[in-house]
Amino acid sequence: MPMVVAENARHRDLWCIALLVAIATVFFSDVLFVGSNFYYRDLFVYHFPMKSVVREAMLSGEFPFWNRHYSAGQPLAANPAYELFYPLQWLILVGPYPFGFALHIVVHVYVALIGMYLLLRELPLGRSASMFGALSFGLGGLLHGTMTMLPTFFVWALAPIVGWSVLRVLRQPNGKRFAVAAVLAGIQLIIAEPMAILQMWMLIATGALLMVRTTGLRLARAFAALLLVGILSALIAAVQLIPAIDHARNSARSRGLPYNQVRQYAMPVARPLELAIPHLYGSFDPFTRAFWGVSAFDRGSPYLACLYNGIGVLIFALAGFVSRARGAGAVGSLAIASYVLAIGDRTPLLHALYSAGVARGIRYPEKFAALGIVAITLFAATVADRFLSGDVQTRRAVIVAGVIVVAISAIPVTWSIMPRFPESFLTFWQLSLYDLRVASIARAKWILGFCVSAAALALLLALPRLDRRPWLLLAFTLVLFDVGVVGNEIVSRLPKSYFSPPDAVTLFDPQRSTYALLHRGDWNPETQNHKNLERLLGPWFTRNALKVFSPAAWGFRSVLELDFDETALLPTHDMLDAMMRLGNSGFTPWAESFGAISNVRYIIDYRLLADVAAEGRDIEHSRPIRITRVADVGRYYFPEQVIQVRGPDDVIAFMRRSGIRRPTAFVGFAPPLPSRGNVLRIVERANSATVDVQCAADALFVATVTRHKYWRATVDGRAARLLPVNIAYQGLIVPAGKHRIEMRYRNPLVIWSAALSLATLVACGLGTIALRQPRRRLQSES
Repeated sequence: MPMVVAENARHRDLWCIALLVAIATVFFSDVLFVGSNFYYRDLFVYHFPMKSVVREAMLSGEFPFWNRHYSAGQPLAANPAYELFYPLQWLILVGPYPFGFALHIVVHVYVALIGMYLLLRELPLGRSASMFGALSFGLGGLLHGTMTMLPTFFVWALAPIVGWSVLRVLRQPNGKRFAVAAVLAGIQLIIAEPMAILQMWMLIATGALLMVRTTGLRLARAFAALLLVGILSALIAAVQLIPAIDHARNSARSRGLPYNQVRQYAMPVARPLELAIPHLYGSFDPFTRAFWGVSAFDRGSPYLACLYNGIGVLIFALAGFVSRARGAGAVGSLAIASYVLAIGDRTPLLHALYSAGVARGIRYPEKFAALGIVAITLFAATVADRFLSGDVQTRRAVIVAGVIVVAISAIPVTWSIMPRFPESFLTFWQLSLYDLRVASIARAKWILGFCVSAAALALLLALPRLDRRPWLLLAFTLVLFDVGVVGNEIVSRLPKSYFSPPDAVTLFDPQRSTYALLHRGDWNPETQNHKNLERLLGPWFTRNALKVFSPAAWGFRSVLELDFDETALLPTHDMLDAMMRLGNSGFTPWAESFGAISNVRYIIDYRLLADVAAEGRDIEHSRPIRITRVADVGRYYFPEQVIQVRGPDDVIAFMRRSGIRRPTAFVGFAPPLPSRGNVLRIVERANSATVDVQCAADALFVATVTRHKYWRATVDGRAARLLPVNIAYQGLIVPAGKHRIEMRYRNPLVIWSAALSLATLVACGLGTIALRQPRRRLQSES
């Protein structure tokens, strides 16, 4: 009989999981079946082209050690930003690329929903409370708000399933459970998003300590289990972690971040009110352009787009604190710690940590808010379970909490119906008369939020007077509506046509692999003309202006771009620093000067708004950029003048004094005299180049390829020394005559680390089998 009950329970759990998957499928049906796709913030300008580069590299037939599309070449496999070894990213290979890109995002929503349901059931909670927690987390504002920063999104989407696997190890350790936990944690660790992973393990450690206090689990056993899972997961993730650590030493991250950059994206002190008022600071929908809380954020916008996981989360969590439910102290401590860290330099803590060298790599303090929100969501689900089980004290506390939350949500509504609300709204948020329409949007959003919280309170009060099933159905519908409306705003989509090449790409030379683009407009985006273009064209401006890294999505190579994630190699940053200094000195042709040594054939600028509007094109086919063709010397060339310099300052001085009118090389060594040389033939692959050359005398051969310690070169099969040229690039001395130069990039750490990861996976599998055999023997003997 117990086996029948257990089987029925499993079937019901499977039905609940199927329902969660169905809800997410309906939620993203336009993406999965119609061709719409995600684009907001970093998704289109950064992640979409980056994943396109990864897909192209994976299908090239060569292992993708190197990326030739950005900054004259950068490491690919070693940089965790590309997530080459992350298995769920391989979904980008499914179907046409835009579909694969969308699919690998949506699948993480499935994983988050299923993982949270399994975790809550393992605690163990009832199905209703587990469904509540899964929907609040998997469709809530926190997770969807991280979707524009995919590494953070991936970590938190996987966090519940990793927590479930570790909890099973703590409950009843065996070889199979250890292997499952290690593999899942290892897959997550491959993402290498340190702040999110650190916060997740803080949650797991807190949960383990609660088990030690409440279940009799021994502290030493819990510590040993977590340590073993951690070690095994690190070994499984070695394929990414070891090369990433090595890469960090050669990238901008090795220099640390200036404090002014570390303090950016600190959370406003009052932002936790967003848990009760989801649109406290603005509408998440980019089409309304109604984010009125710009002045509250250091950078004008939040890192985490939303903290709201549903009104039920706040009500039940607050009730848990009021009733001092089990775990309230631990969750409260985590919430306070996450809050203090998230508000950054609004307390002395961040500066103290930075001065001590602990926080020099933290770019976004607001990331730490996720720790408190996830802890509160889990806690709310446990309180909801007690509420549904009929605990009188909990039910009373829930009603009190509901009244408090409704009162909080009524505050902005009361303000919004006052006579001079529009004027006071603009004054409070430091907005101009241009934003007057935003006041009415704010009023509508706040009234909707108040109605949801009032409906939640009414439903809680009605529980004793309604049958359980109708009540659960109403509660399920309200939760789904609550988180669905906010979540749908955050993950805004655009139609299929947005993810096809813009008209401007037809203006470039079709031989895209032979030259590079330099987007000068991106280096000065704060002009009024730029802002006006964005207002006129909306999201289509980003696509049609070929902003940031987006040209790579259409097969173009670019150089001298802004380094969004500070993972470009140090020589690239030295080049960018020199270029910025030249530009800031008032030297007008700074882009042409640095473009001349970077194989730039086209320079991109923004056109005037009046000129764009005068053409009368529809927004989708607008052309907001001016493309200027300049002379390029090729990726591989023999310079006509070689200038010996002591460093970037000498390069800047030469450019200001003489400009660059012919193929030039700046070197820090005594060069041979310039000699006439010709590049006869070039064959480039993902990680290598073969160049046939001929020169009349010993000459300097220049490769406009970013230098790195793992590049090797030969001349006619004999090893040749690669030398620093043009600040960021490299070259070598070629003797007179006709020769074949071969350059090859291989990162040996990737190969050895992959072997270590594979060996660990095999060991986990063999260990699982070995540990199961004695049990099987015992069963056969009995």
